[in-house]
Amino acid sequence: MSAGTDGKAIRLSNLSIDVAVTGNIATTTYDMIFTNSSNRILEGEFEFPLDNGQTVSRYALDINGKLREGVVVEKEKGRQVFETIVRKNIDPGLVEMTSGNNFKTRVYPIPANGSRRVVIAYEQELKTVNGNRTYILQPLTDETIDTFDFSIKVLNSSFKHENGGSSSFETISFEDWNNSYNAHVKKENYKQTKPLMFSLPATKTDNTFIQTLGTDTYFYYYTPVEAKTRGKKLPSKITVLYDVSASSAKRDKTREFSLLEKYIAACNAKNITVVTFSNEVHQTKTFNSAAAVKEFLENQEFDGATNFNALDFASLSAKADEVLLFSDGMNTWGSSITMSGAAKNFEASAPVIAVNSCASANHSLLTMLSSKNNGVYIDLCSKTDEEALSMLTKETYRLLNVEYDSAKFSSVYPEKGAAVSGTFSMAGVLKKKSGTIKLSFGYGKNVTDRIDVEISAVKGIEAESVQRMWAQKKIESLSVFYDDNKTEITELAKKFNIVTQETSLIVLDNVSDYVRYGITPPAELKDEYDRLVRSNGKPAGKDGIPASVYRTFEAFKKWWNTSPKEFKENKKQKKSKGDWNGTGFNPPVYSEAEVMAESSVMMDSAPRTMRAAAPAAANTMALETVEADAAKSAGAQPRNAAASAKIELQSWSPDNDYLKKLKKTSTENMYSVYLELRAQYSASPAFFMEVSDYFFEEGLEKEAYRILSNLAEMETENSDILRALGNKLIEHKDYANAIWVFTKLTKIRSEIPQFYRDLAMAYHYNGENQQAVDTLWYMASKAWDNRFEEIQQIALNDMNSIIALNDKKSKLDTSNIDKKLMENFPVDIRIVLTWNTDNCDIDLWVTDPDGEKCFYQNKVTANGGHMSRDFTQGYGPEEFCIKEAPEGTYKIEANYYGTSSQKMLQPVIVQAEVFTNFGRKNQKREVLTLQLDSVKGVFTIGTITFKK
Repeated sequence: MSAGTDGKAIRLSNLSIDVAVTGNIATTTYDMIFTNSSNRILEGEFEFPLDNGQTVSRYALDINGKLREGVVVEKEKGRQVFETIVRKNIDPGLVEMTSGNNFKTRVYPIPANGSRRVVIAYEQELKTVNGNRTYILQPLTDETIDTFDFSIKVLNSSFKHENGGSSSFETISFEDWNNSYNAHVKKENYKQTKPLMFSLPATKTDNTFIQTLGTDTYFYYYTPVEAKTRGKKLPSKITVLYDVSASSAKRDKTREFSLLEKYIAACNAKNITVVTFSNEVHQTKTFNSAAAVKEFLENQEFDGATNFNALDFASLSAKADEVLLFSDGMNTWGSSITMSGAAKNFEASAPVIAVNSCASANHSLLTMLSSKNNGVYIDLCSKTDEEALSMLTKETYRLLNVEYDSAKFSSVYPEKGAAVSGTFSMAGVLKKKSGTIKLSFGYGKNVTDRIDVEISAVKGIEAESVQRMWAQKKIESLSVFYDDNKTEITELAKKFNIVTQETSLIVLDNVSDYVRYGITPPAELKDEYDRLVRSNGKPAGKDGIPASVYRTFEAFKKWWNTSPKEFKENKKQKKSKGDWNGTGFNPPVYSEAEVMAESSVMMDSAPRTMRAAAPAAANTMALETVEADAAKSAGAQPRNAAASAKIELQSWSPDNDYLKKLKKTSTENMYSVYLELRAQYSASPAFFMEVSDYFFEEGLEKEAYRILSNLAEMETENSDILRALGNKLIEHKDYANAIWVFTKLTKIRSEIPQFYRDLAMAYHYNGENQQAVDTLWYMASKAWDNRFEEIQQIALNDMNSIIALNDKKSKLDTSNIDKKLMENFPVDIRIVLTWNTDNCDIDLWVTDPDGEKCFYQNKVTANGGHMSRDFTQGYGPEEFCIKEAPEGTYKIEANYYGTSSQKMLQPVIVQAEVFTNFGRKNQKREVLTLQLDSVKGVFTIGTITFKK
């Protein structure tokens, strides 16, 4: 487990593993104790991969010394609730799927110098290897564990101990007890360096397990199948697609090279084309021997993200008899792969065989790519070298057809086409007391074997996990094209308590939290939950546009219509009344019904920790729209064509040892030196951003993009890193890739309005103004969490500017926008400050030529400078505007006040957008991105010298 980027503070100290085997199904339960050695209360994050076919089905967290079971929620809702509760310093827990078959649990709080207990369980089907049911336990951590306890229970089993039951533990032994067999191992100061395995003799007959849920009877059937093989015509021309992304460095390349060498030798192939790729295709070379191929691949450097969209399977396979794809299948760069996209981009003219050797992998994608192209997926983590070579050199034995009476059965999985080796299993829903399913097996289209299977609700063995095994098989089938089927997958996961890409398991502290967020609690709290729901009634929903949006819009409009003379007069009046505070003035307080020209601020004496803005009014209203084609564009023309502004942004030159070394390196050797440095700094997002910036400066664009793309591989759903990546892509005008990054952010953190602004502006810079306007309107018309009070006005300013300046030849559809909120407010200077981290407080300071500072305590200056509401809890943006800027120099600063995050601190990336003549045809924009390494401090961003 880690806390932020520094994983040293929290460690897994005790691990108890319980494995229960029923027939062919194993349930593994991790009981873990995490300790916090720091003097701070921390939030812990623990990431772990599961093998293909393993699915998380249980999560529990200790609450006041007692385990509380997790319940399934939509992933988006679970994350929103978790983040909200953490900010209230209450105990939540969450486990979610990230990418591929990777999972992450988040626990808060882990007390200073204390510990927390976490329980996670997953289910799987056991593979049959050499006639034995085989269980493999991958290492959970690479650190030494104080106490390691491993127990195995084989339930309702009749195998004889002397004939089987082996393990990679030298001292393990199985004991016969009550028609079951148990084994137990306990070790102190233990470090698991390789997978642990035990095997059990396979049953010699078929087995049917059943479970009834309501009126439905679910069945799970498995039977031993002779591992049949048939020789195939071996290829003479082979194309190897070799993934050299950063994540692929974890693959077992020794086994991959060995398998490839043996296969090339078996084929006697003399024409082997090797294509290396990560964020793009890098090299294409042809060799005539296995030795030459191995030498080339051994010298590859693994760097950058993975982009399967860069592979044109049709052209890459055009001159090949067979295509071998070596990858973990983790597509981290570019848009996700959908059914329509796969049909278009991933059809090959030769069979595709996918090979993976990494525990953390996207098995569904690799299965899709191979099965779609008449190939097979070889997972080396679950196959021996001999089995893998046999799968390459032999035809694949498959399930060719499934026949049954639809009046008796429904939803039987797997569907035809599934590879079969050693064991065959299927699951479905039995509608009657019994029925027969006809199975056909063979090669290609040639049926060689047929089996009639009788499924009986009377004769079947009762087992608890049958319904989830059926749901897992159906989800596995649907997951090949996840985006197309995610609604159905989500419903299945919620019904059967399974963690998927769209669902998570959550634990909340008390029953009132379950009521407040509309989450059905575990059984122990259900009665109290029902009582509270009945007494409280159903919470009222929020419909329409919040009334506060209209009030804020009218306030901004009144500010914009105020003349410079009025601002100065207002300042004088305030000063004469004693409201002058040395740096500005406190605006008057109006009643809620009165439109304000200036925003109220906290009293000077208020502590900084209490200065968060007051909550919005809860009432909302729905307004009827009126006909209009675009935002009112009076003033969209240049106010003064002769006016000019010189923007000088502070040049940010990170003073790091790695940049110093690169600057002393010749251009042709820079990438090699970067690779040497990467070993030391691979956990630092700032390293990849700063180094890529320098590569861009030196004109090494291809290398720069590859280096920058590593951010997408670091933590695939870390919003802080992804936002920094998206902003960097905008900075380098790679708008298309920025769009998919920000689209991903709006999906994984849909409760954060700033990400919608990021996405909208990426659309705008890419020339997609309709999408930009639609996204900004969604942001402007929605009620967000109170910590984002008045953010809608910033979205409206962006939206109305885009509408006013849009090319009239491409008319925008604004029919869904309330015309009362469509008006462009052009200004001489606009500055927008954003940052990439949550629960972090940064202030925008702008000092005008008269020396008056506009900031959260002085929101309107004597010259008419206007500061937006202060965002104290993360992301920004904070916006400064001045409609008619006096001549002179404006100083721009960022005040890093601090962070309330309970994660270990990581660098904050700040971005400042500086506009002159905003909302006018001569609008200009410049951007500065800088890293704030220290907590608290004032950082100079730059200056604007404005002349009329």
